[in-house]
Amino acid sequence: MGEPARTVPRLLLDRVARTPHAEAFRHPSGDDWTSVSWTEVAGRVTALAAGLIGRGIRPGAHVAVCAATSYEWILADLAIVCAGAVTVPVYPATPPTEVVALLRHSGSVLTFTDRPLPTAPVLHLDRLGELEAEGRRLLAADPGAVAARIAGVTPDHLATLIYTSASDGTAKGACLPHAAVTYEARAMARLGMLTPSDLQLLWLPLSHVFGRALLFVGVHLGVPTIVDGRADRVVQRLGEVRPTFLGSVPHVLGKIRAGVESGAADLGRLRFVISGSARLDRPLAEWFEGAGVPALEGYGLTETAGPCCVNRPDSRRLGSMGRPLPGTQVRIAADGELLVRSPAVMSGYHDDAERTAAVLDRDGWFHTGDRAVVDDDGFVTLRARKKEVFKTSTGKYVAPVAVARRFRALLPGADLVVVGEHRPYCVGLVVPTSGRAIPPAEAAAAVARLNAELGRWERIRRFTVLPAPLPPTEVDAHGRPLRERVLARCAEVVRRLYEG
Repeated sequence: MGEPARTVPRLLLDRVARTPHAEAFRHPSGDDWTSVSWTEVAGRVTALAAGLIGRGIRPGAHVAVCAATSYEWILADLAIVCAGAVTVPVYPATPPTEVVALLRHSGSVLTFTDRPLPTAPVLHLDRLGELEAEGRRLLAADPGAVAARIAGVTPDHLATLIYTSASDGTAKGACLPHAAVTYEARAMARLGMLTPSDLQLLWLPLSHVFGRALLFVGVHLGVPTIVDGRADRVVQRLGEVRPTFLGSVPHVLGKIRAGVESGAADLGRLRFVISGSARLDRPLAEWFEGAGVPALEGYGLTETAGPCCVNRPDSRRLGSMGRPLPGTQVRIAADGELLVRSPAVMSGYHDDAERTAAVLDRDGWFHTGDRAVVDDDGFVTLRARKKEVFKTSTGKYVAPVAVARRFRALLPGADLVVVGEHRPYCVGLVVPTSGRAIPPAEAAAAVARLNAELGRWERIRRFTVLPAPLPPTEVDAHGRPLRERVLARCAEVVRRLYEG
């Protein structure tokens, strides 16, 4: 078929040319499933792309998608890039005020959505038929409209702009060119873990790079994909549709283990699972290993377009992030920071030269902000965070310093130590910072006001008020809590919060 596809539209068209009638996706339809071929996918995508062109979407325009993972999400995404535009995914649980801010910052001119949004213009995913009809009318008059847009897309053009949290709680938009997205698909394929005879279950948010990387490797290899973004259905689906692999976060892997142990579920035909977005606890990894379904942990960031390291069925080491993907280089800086260089690394942060310069050096190395070691066999193991941010077990970033800063503004005379790393939700320790004791009702009111400002994944589910200010050894020069020291001393208090 010639040179490998280096744009997302070519990735799709090459797949259609190779296996036009093979199953591409299977998605819920009432109480049943609907299966579609690659030819059917291409037909709908072309019509939708033409509809976007007819509505005035120009090459390079930014078009957002704020919705749960679904087959319609995929159609919208592929239509956007086939119209020569740029997909801006927005995590669907993002608070409405932040959605508006992201759309404004990204310059998005249209938003596909499955929910009410305080912004316009929007195009609801359950009404794609209207856009398709418009597109077919345009194609009847100008049959080459979409083909011309696809021909104008180059590997260096932007494919997607994905926002991720900074350590100060603000969002930064990683610019990922078509070359980065398609390299990631090819590199994952070269691992030899997947073949067209596999069956993927894709439930991960397509607003994040992990889910999108699994989507595009499926397109590249022709792996049929079951699409159902409802995380609470994953355990049920294992026995119902019997996928051979899935990508997941540790929190859902824990649900799978619980379902199997209770007898409510089985692992079906699973050969392995790929775990990402958050650290995988060793006991859970060992359980899957003992069940004959390795949980293959990997590591990647929004800025690397997906996994840059991953364990493989024939080459894995528990506790590590695995080895780099083909074509990806890693090295450890003098201060222990993990650096990554590959064709998948972003071109920079949208409209933010200062932040871009801080993480991308002149030699093309991306500074991840994580400390790690690389052993003699090339396995990468994370050691600590350099940046003040953590991930919950659901794979969402939380900036504890930024959350605490908001809390201090709501309750003067108090501070907040946020806990949640490797946990499904956050809890907090309310710390007096003066001689005045903090009444629990006053703390509760402040936490409630704080939660109203936060994303669902950042909210403080439970808290306790410490009886006295922190000792001098547990605060910095500005009097702010040293989280690691506080958490080490208050480990039992935190344990009770999660058991309560």
